[in-house]
Amino acid sequence: MVTRLRTQPEVPVAQNKQVERTSKEFTDGVCSGYLTYYDKYQGKPLTDLDVYAFLAQNILDVHGTDAFNAGYCTGWIEALLEGRKVLN
Repeated sequence: MVTRLRTQPEVPVAQNKQVERTSKEFTDGVCSGYLTYYDKYQGKPLTDLDVYAFLAQNILDVHGTDAFNAGYCTGWIEALLEGRKVLN
C-alpha cells in the first residue's frame, strides 16, 4: 500500500513594513546590504562564524554612518532569510 505524504502549503510571508524609516541613510544601507548578499554571498556555503564576522565587521564600519551600517546589516540579513532555509 502506498502512503502519500501531505505537504504543508507554503504560507506567504507578510509584506508589511517592519521598520519605519527615519533617514535616507538607513534605506540606502538596506538596499546596499541586500544587493551585497546576492552579489557576493548567494549560493556560497556560510557558517555561523561567517555570519558573525560579517555583522561584527559591518555594524562598526567607520566608512559608513551608524544608520547606514545598521541598514546594511539589516538588508544583508533580509536577503539571507529570503529563502527561509537558514540552518542545515
